[in-house]
Amino acid sequence: MESNMNFIFSDGHAIDGFSSFYSPDDVNKIETIVDFKAVKEQYWKSDTDLDLKRKKEAEFLVLGDVPKEAIIGFAVHNQTAAEAIKEMEGFEGKSSL
Repeated sequence: MESNMNFIFSDGHAIDGFSSFYSPDDVNKIETIVDFKAVKEQYWKSDTDLDLKRKKEAEFLVLGDVPKEAIIGFAVHNQTAAEAIKEMEGFEGKSSL
């Protein structure tokens, strides 16, 4: 991370005892630590993956405020929300999902 922010991340919901926490030293391995297939699943329950809900709620926690310059993009529910964010000072030209 180029911004030198203090953070940790988890491989599941932070309150769940089965989840593990990782330091900035581990961020280069985040793709293998966090189950992004579970994170992106449409539904929260699965008959074949009883741990889906916990994994879907993996967290990335930053101490303090995140500077606008550190945000490279955002995800929104619809185009109206995307347009509202793009109009905010400092977010012009940021990509949206």
